[in-house]
Order: sequence, then structure tokens, then C-alpha cells
Amino acid sequence: MKSLTCPPRSRQRGYMLVLVLVALVAMMISGVALVRSMDTSQLVAGNLASRNSTLHSADLGVQQAVTWIQSQASTGALNTDAPANGYYAAAVEEPWTSASFWTTCTSCTTASDGAGNNVSWVINRVCKVAGSPNAAGNFCSSLNGSASNGGSYSSDAVNFTGSPKYYYRITVQVVDRRNSASLSQAFVTL
Repeated sequence: MKSLTCPPRSRQRGYMLVLVLVALVAMMISGVALVRSMDTSQLVAGNLASRNSTLHSADLGVQQAVTWIQSQASTGALNTDAPANGYYAAAVEEPWTSASFWTTCTSCTTASDGAGNNVSWVINRVCKVAGSPNAAGNFCSSLNGSASNGGSYSSDAVNFTGSPKYYYRITVQVVDRRNSASLSQAFVTL
């Protein structure tokens, strides 16, 4: 019988071992990068969902504020400030980022809108000062009732007639489940 002899190992230097280790390190780095990119994608998707949720909640706040304005329109209460109801008869820049400002009005805050967001709103009539819009020294942004052509120096100008409709600025703050606040504003005329 013939015996098998192995060649001496002195000529082997371990190139394959180094090559395999480099390949393993490259695969490990690409795996970590894949996991991190998936986490980032989930964070971005969560942020987009939160933004959409707060936007819909802001619409709810605007609807509630418009309902309040409509309920007070015939009472004359829109000529004076009502901070307890979130209403100011003059357009003043409020401290929107102050948490204490948003706690002044308890009736214009919803505890939760179904999505876990807290919605608060404030209404400013776009007037120079509080009081009657027709008072001396008061200027209110308004739109007169109906339009008809003519009555101007320009041949195609619109002439507004009728009772004026005043502008109101509604500012809505939405605080989401992550405790981040977003502000939205809408201008309405009633």
C-alpha cells in the first residue's frame, strides 16, 4: 500500500484567513448601516404621521373657534375682550410660545381630540383697538357685503356695497403625544 504524504505547511501564509476576515467586517458594517437606515425611516414615517395628525387637529380647533364666533355675532360680545373665552377684540401679538398664555382660556381647549392631541385656540378680531368697529380712531379690516362693477376711477374696478364683514385671526396650538407644540393660523370673515 502506498502511503499518502502531505506537503510541508511552511509555504502556507494564511491569505485566505485575512480575506475572509475582511469580508466579514464589510458584511457587518453593511448590516449595521441597514439597521440604522430602517430605524431612520421609521422615525421619519412617525414624524410625518404626527404632523398630519396635528394638522387635522388644528382644523378641529378652527371649526370650534368659528362656531364660537358665530354664536356671539348677534350679541355684541365681539366688541370687547373675553380672555376667559379666548377672544380678543383687537389684533395684538400674543406670546404664542408661552405655556401660561394657552392656559388662560379653559373653554377653548379640548382635552383630547381622539388622536391624543390637546387643541387650544385664540381669536383676535383684526382691529386697531377693542370696542365698536365704527368708533372714532378704530380701524378694522373688513370686507363689504356684495360686489358690483363700477363706482371707481378704473373702468373694471369692483365696488363693494352692503354691511361690512370683519376679519378674525384664529390661532390654534396643538400639543401632541410627544409634547411637541405646533401653531396654525387661519383668517376668517363672518
